[in-house]
Amino acid sequence: MDEIRTRSSRHEQKMYKNNHKRMVSVIGTSLVFLPIVGNLLPLGVEATEAETQGAVSQQAFIDSIGYSAASVADANDLYASVMIAQALLESSYGTSGLAAAPNYNLFGVKGSYGGQTVYMPTAEYLNGEWVTVTEPFRSYPSYTESFQDHANVLRTTLASSGNYHYSGVWKSNTTSYMDATAALAGRYATDPNYASKLNWLISAYGLTAYDSGNTVASTTYESQSGDQATIGQSSATASGQTYTVVSGDTLWGIAEKFGVSVDQLMASNGITAELITVGQVLQIV
Repeated sequence: MDEIRTRSSRHEQKMYKNNHKRMVSVIGTSLVFLPIVGNLLPLGVEATEAETQGAVSQQAFIDSIGYSAASVADANDLYASVMIAQALLESSYGTSGLAAAPNYNLFGVKGSYGGQTVYMPTAEYLNGEWVTVTEPFRSYPSYTESFQDHANVLRTTLASSGNYHYSGVWKSNTTSYMDATAALAGRYATDPNYASKLNWLISAYGLTAYDSGNTVASTTYESQSGDQATIGQSSATASGQTYTVVSGDTLWGIAEKFGVSVDQLMASNGITAELITVGQVLQIV
């Protein structure tokens, strides 16, 4: 049986960003992804109206994995919403080379699957410093197998005899998805903001709709693109303010407008690279 190694067993320290240096890598929550898709914009580049497709593409990716997540989650006593949020965060909305076809590895699981392996560069924290190494990662036939393999990790990984490492993530041991995301923090990833990032993604994209096991039609970006009065406006919510990105916006400009740092803005929204898209809703805390 192929060996399963999760991200939490490989990374014990989060990389901190430097505003003047960017480390470009391809895999992981705490790593920076290459801007593979043209819809993603760097910090100093203004968004254009053409980039509204970026927001739609993010929702389209959620739609493409929703059925697989719901089916696998239902069969394994897990939250589909949490699995989808993890996939978004770990794969940078499916744009990483590892997550894209023909690999379909949404969660950065190393090893081989059915004898299929792909070698890719990744950042590892070794001997007190970050280094880039080439590692073998599992290559799946489709997203369904990636979700199933991830479910196997959450259901079967043992911390000790009879003590399942991720039992706090199971539906039967929780009262809501927030209990599950809290259980993942410090176990699946060492990022102290991991749970809040997942919670934000679940809320922003209405991912709890998938927890029933039935996929639903997307409405998240219809309201954003259809009602131009909301674009470029901030609004108050129970947890703070939100801001919808418009053409010409930059992370630096938005951060200055609300009196926060770029790093704070990125951390609050689960952004792993200094990239934004028109129509993207940012949480201001």
